[in-house]
Amino acid sequence: MNLKQKKKSIIILVSIMLALALTCVFYNQINVWMIDTVALKFNIVIRNNNNLMVHFISVGQGDAIAINLPDDKVMLIDTGPQNTAATLTNYLNEKVLNTSRDDVIDYLILTHADSDHIGGALRVLQNFDVENIYMPVFESDSLQFNSLISYVEENNYNVIENLEEIECSREYSIEVFGPFEYTTSNDSCPIIKVSYMDASFLFTGDISSSIEEELILNFGDEIDCDVLKVAHHGSKYSTSLEFLEMVTPQYAVISCGRNSYGHPTDVVINNIYDVGAALLRTDQQGNILFVEGEDYDLVELNGDYMINDFILDYRFIILVIDVIIFVYLIILIIKKPKKRFK
Repeated sequence: MNLKQKKKSIIILVSIMLALALTCVFYNQINVWMIDTVALKFNIVIRNNNNLMVHFISVGQGDAIAINLPDDKVMLIDTGPQNTAATLTNYLNEKVLNTSRDDVIDYLILTHADSDHIGGALRVLQNFDVENIYMPVFESDSLQFNSLISYVEENNYNVIENLEEIECSREYSIEVFGPFEYTTSNDSCPIIKVSYMDASFLFTGDISSSIEEELILNFGDEIDCDVLKVAHHGSKYSTSLEFLEMVTPQYAVISCGRNSYGHPTDVVINNIYDVGAALLRTDQQGNILFVEGEDYDLVELNGDYMINDFILDYRFIILVIDVIIFVYLIILIIKKPKKRFK
């Protein structure tokens, strides 16, 4: 091979490697495919500010949902019952918060005053730095609720009265529907929709079918979502077929545990199957995690998964491999062949 041919070969190789590297860096679908494959195969999640992470934490018969927002903020919706408060705080420490955040929860939202939703709140306030808190608007005369009220007042927490005032980056949105007129604690729950990129999540607290009818009447397609937090742990008084047909969820998540109420009921389970949604239950799957973002296309994991705070970006790894291959090929091309002697 003469010098001119060598130069031509080098130029071609440089062009190919550069094109491949740029494709890996800028055409992010390659990255999505690779990371999705790793996540589904090994139950490993990469936590970074490009992703929305929604954790349905297994706290028995109750609700506790933690959200890692794409701007590095953390929202916690309800805290489960008191007897699983340690389980909740351990999960928050291990899989939601990290050392760089200094244990900060930006928003603690207590949808209503039932013990299976506020039971772990006092422990959360004592163990984490809670910046803002939304308190139930329908108050209770229970000792647990009054103790929580006293603690919040004594420690001068910033109490949010209107969830619509939550500041969102332009990357994601938080919409709040209701509460509407209510006569019960369950129906006083705010209905919250979090959307990011191509995925949306609807959190419904313990609302009844009458509130679902209000949502359909007042908002229609606006309540459509990909992931629905099934109201009231699958109670027969919620999650009507009409509501599900309007919401059209891809996934329906029921947070429940051993109970004497018969939750979740067969009628709700059948309604979920009738609209073609995948049913997930914390009493069966354990902890349930959804991830959406630049690196994930609505990946769902459950049970025993691992969350890494830091891992080399796959695009960077591919770029390094490109460089190694390129250098090796250049060496092979320019290296003079040894003379052979008979």
